[in-house]
Amino acid sequence: MGSMPTDPGDIAAAKAEARARARASRRAGPAADEEALARAALAAIATLPGEARVTAYVSYGTEPATGPLLAALAGAGVEVLIPRVRGEDLEWCGADAPRAPNGMGIEEPTGPAGALLPLRAMLVPALAASPRGDRLGKGGGFYDRTIAALRASGQAPPVIAVLRDEDVWAEVPTQGHDERVDAILTPTRLIDCRASGG
Repeated sequence: MGSMPTDPGDIAAAKAEARARARASRRAGPAADEEALARAALAAIATLPGEARVTAYVSYGTEPATGPLLAALAGAGVEVLIPRVRGEDLEWCGADAPRAPNGMGIEEPTGPAGALLPLRAMLVPALAASPRGDRLGKGGGFYDRTIAALRASGQAPPVIAVLRDEDVWAEVPTQGHDERVDAILTPTRLIDCRASGG
């Protein structure tokens, strides 16, 4: 990919094109090794300080499957929170709560929402990310708003994007509201974006 555009309209168009490219790449395969991804997540979280409590999510569509990851975290005694959309925000519930598909077909927890903090880490979805931490989301801004609020409060845990190896791109188009991730987790590696000059 060449140099990133700077005009807001051009950036929005570049992000739309990048999302289409990322989805096409995932549909063409290969799928992520979900067991390796689960092992990598456990290893990464074990190196971090703090209470054994993280956010994750129920995978949807072309996202790397998180079923084994959620099971591995629970099996290791890690409390896992997963999100549901409420208006413009995310609410968080225990991963063991009953789930039902929302209007987009995404499985969401139906139990009572709880406090988000404290957290050891946030495992978040992405379509792609760069080694400097630029993250390409699906466009709703839910995670960006959550991460921005946590960072503004000074209580943000490390934010880790969960991807296939093929979803790590040299560059990702971003806008001012896009929050960077601190690390990228794939089935084969953990990239520390803070050490990559971001």
